[in-house]
Amino acid sequence: MVLEIVPDQPGLWRDSNWSQGMPGVYALVVGVSAYPFLKGGQSAVPDSFGLEQLVTSAITAAKVFDWLRTSFLRKDLSVVWCWLMLSPTAQEREAFEKDGLTHYSEPTYNNLRNVIGAWTGLIPKQPPASDGSRSFFFFSGHGVQSNHKQVLLPSDYLDNKNGDPDMQNCIGARNLEDWMEESPVAEHIALLDACRNELSPLAQRGLTAYDGAFKKNPSSSKGPRAAATLFATSPNTMAYQFGGLPYTFFGQAVLDALGGSADTKNSGLEFSDFFDDVKQRVNTLLIQHTSQALIEQSVRKSFEGVDELIVTEFKPQVTPDITAFEITRGNEMLRKQPDAQILAQETSLPSQSRLYEALQLRFDDALETQDRIPLPVVTDGSTGVAQRLFGHEYASNHWVNGRAALYSIQDGLPCPDCATILRVKRNKDSSIIQVDLSLEPRPGGVLLVFEDSPFVERERLAIQLPTDSMERVPIRLSLTIGNLEAGTCPKLQSIQGRLGPCDWNENYNYLATLFREADLGSLRKAAERADTVRLKQAAQQKRRAETAATAGMILLAEAGTIAKVGDWPRNLMEWFPLIPDGAVLWAQSLRDALARQEVQPYGVEHPLEEMVAALEVACKRGMPLFGDSLEFADSIVRYLRRADLTDVQRTRLDTVGKWIDRAMDVTVPAGQFLLVPGLPRPEGIAGGPGAFTVAEILNLLRGLK
Repeated sequence: MVLEIVPDQPGLWRDSNWSQGMPGVYALVVGVSAYPFLKGGQSAVPDSFGLEQLVTSAITAAKVFDWLRTSFLRKDLSVVWCWLMLSPTAQEREAFEKDGLTHYSEPTYNNLRNVIGAWTGLIPKQPPASDGSRSFFFFSGHGVQSNHKQVLLPSDYLDNKNGDPDMQNCIGARNLEDWMEESPVAEHIALLDACRNELSPLAQRGLTAYDGAFKKNPSSSKGPRAAATLFATSPNTMAYQFGGLPYTFFGQAVLDALGGSADTKNSGLEFSDFFDDVKQRVNTLLIQHTSQALIEQSVRKSFEGVDELIVTEFKPQVTPDITAFEITRGNEMLRKQPDAQILAQETSLPSQSRLYEALQLRFDDALETQDRIPLPVVTDGSTGVAQRLFGHEYASNHWVNGRAALYSIQDGLPCPDCATILRVKRNKDSSIIQVDLSLEPRPGGVLLVFEDSPFVERERLAIQLPTDSMERVPIRLSLTIGNLEAGTCPKLQSIQGRLGPCDWNENYNYLATLFREADLGSLRKAAERADTVRLKQAAQQKRRAETAATAGMILLAEAGTIAKVGDWPRNLMEWFPLIPDGAVLWAQSLRDALARQEVQPYGVEHPLEEMVAALEVACKRGMPLFGDSLEFADSIVRYLRRADLTDVQRTRLDTVGKWIDRAMDVTVPAGQFLLVPGLPRPEGIAGGPGAFTVAEILNLLRGLK
């Protein structure tokens, strides 16, 4: 079947034999490079919040569309309907016209809403056609993250022709995912090539997208067999483009994988292999095309369903010619001239160890400090100690004079003696700082707060960190410092937290190896290599490292292999009553078992009731310590809302769901953990005016009353 132009519908391509209700792939492909109302555009508004023109998003989308038309291959599944929406630069438009590509529509907000309505409305919803159909969505362009919610910006974003621009005229990625997860269509695939930068000034206003672009699915919908989303990067980080090269980093990696570069054991490209390959290739491109990995971009996925999802069958890989280029990140440009090595781009992926080593080269070894210093010596002592650790005065300012403080989450009292700084690494200008900490044993976790609006973005940044009852926990923080606006004082812009390296507990070192493999290599392989006995022993041993055990279970759950430990997550829930994550993981285990069509998983007679009860336990205990646990809890609530619950169970679930919604409104994913910014204060949360206080943040982290 061949897609052909529909003359009276700009952007619409269809199989000539198409009729409504016909099974097949229904696609929507969007690429936005030119933004008329952003900086550098023809009608630029006075304040575009640092958002500029992009350089290769439209041509990336056009190449994905070309792949759908000419190279997609899947048995009994053909592309029958596709809408192409492009906003190209002048250079891209010239290239399109040269190639004869002129049939596309402008991805304005109103056009996108109308096309999304047609796309979601026309795809078959009744079997057998729905069972043989797939939705496919690709977007490349500007994105921004508002806490947990990513939004995608149309080409006319910040249009002020009718007065002040409506900042909510955008498309919600969460709305797309909700539609996919509730649709009766068998398979859904979405690829989102956009930033998820939480620190954009847009996010400080609590930006969310207007609802209504995606049609509601029937309430009786059985849901899809599989719904998969691939994000170009993690929450709170940026995705990159490079001018002079054909496609975006993410787009190039996607096209390479779709062209047959992935390491698989069968004739089809499964989504798990697709994810692993794209993630590794983005890291490879970053290393090849920047000054030794000065920047990071970590591809993430969201997947619902248990059946293996075959993305496509293989086609030969085509490697583009590479010339001079410039890499675009928001309002910053990094330029580099081509050389012979880049012109002969490697086709094989570097090892995970090489990727890690390249990332570490962001730091100057000569500037590394390995003194073991109790946190109060830094925060309460002279600025000289802080400056020796963090270099420039603007970097040390965030730690001294009470601007950095540690609090116990359980009782809200300061606990500065709970942390020791083990190691500090930084780059030359102290704009990127890596801090290794050791957190002393104490129940319930701690809150590390940086505050003071002249020095800290959003007035206050508070990151929740886990602690063990009987063991020290290693933490690695990554801090980014810089100027958001010209002429302003450099501020602490973002904090990322992860479990760090450890020389006192082998379980944490083992986990660090697994997480490094999952982040830079293959999540699937990391889960396969995970020793479940060892992960359990992390909590069973006399010196219980419950944080290590919890992190290991989360890794398995992320990879969809938590069934390897059977009902053991129930032990985490029962043994450690101060950790909400164990209860969430127990509910996730039951959900996975039900997806495998087990009638009474782990001997549980009423698994749906057990899942609702587990989520109630989690919410009463407080905010999960790990960001992935909150994502799991939110996903489980959406799953249970589609399940056959009693009215009483639905009422209980609604209470849990409202608490989780509030948790996601006030927190930001920050590496493995969760961060609460002082601003914005979401609607419906009393207090203020102004930023959340430390006392309010601590109260928000505590459980459902």
